[in-house]
Amino acid sequence: MDPSQPAALSFSAAAPVVPSCTPAAGPPSSLASVLQWPQPTDVGHALFNPNNAPLLPFSSAEATTASAVAIVPLSHTHQVISLKLTNTNYLYWRMQMKPYLLGQGVFGFVDGSNSCPSPHILVADGVSFQVSQHFFRWKQQDQLILSALLSSLSMEVLHLVVDCPTSCSVWHTLEQALASTSNSRIMQLHGSLQDLRQGDDSVTQFMQKC
Repeated sequence: MDPSQPAALSFSAAAPVVPSCTPAAGPPSSLASVLQWPQPTDVGHALFNPNNAPLLPFSSAEATTASAVAIVPLSHTHQVISLKLTNTNYLYWRMQMKPYLLGQGVFGFVDGSNSCPSPHILVADGVSFQVSQHFFRWKQQDQLILSALLSSLSMEVLHLVVDCPTSCSVWHTLEQALASTSNSRIMQLHGSLQDLRQGDDSVTQFMQKC
């Protein structure tokens, strides 16, 4: 027998049990695509994909752009806005709230200039939808603004905005409901001050009328 034969047989027998070292498929080009792949339990996808079209992951460009836009927490609103809105002080409340929102760079949400983006984007094939991360980040910021607005309302006006889902709808509802009332109250006070006379009253009594 050829002395090299056992070695050859041994090598041949051992070959099938050697584990494969072939690497698996490489990672996807975008980590965001993996982390943000739509899950079946994601309520947002069910709500905004009514036709059950196949959904694609966020594009890496969209994820990068959206993540670059920082969410403004507005966690100190209660420290800045000391005057809660009532039925009679709308103009004073707005005088506090508007500069605060402008300073935070989020007033576009309440005046409607920063409108809500589409919740999904139709891709080139005309069938599939790409989930829009811009929508979810816009919604997150808007709900923080909505919370800040609600925290500045008194109980007597809170019922006016019970059905308002966005900060913009709250802002315009309050304006329509209370701005005219406040203006009427101001005109009434101006008229009362013009007709005010001291007469025989003391200075103290006269100032109390004011």
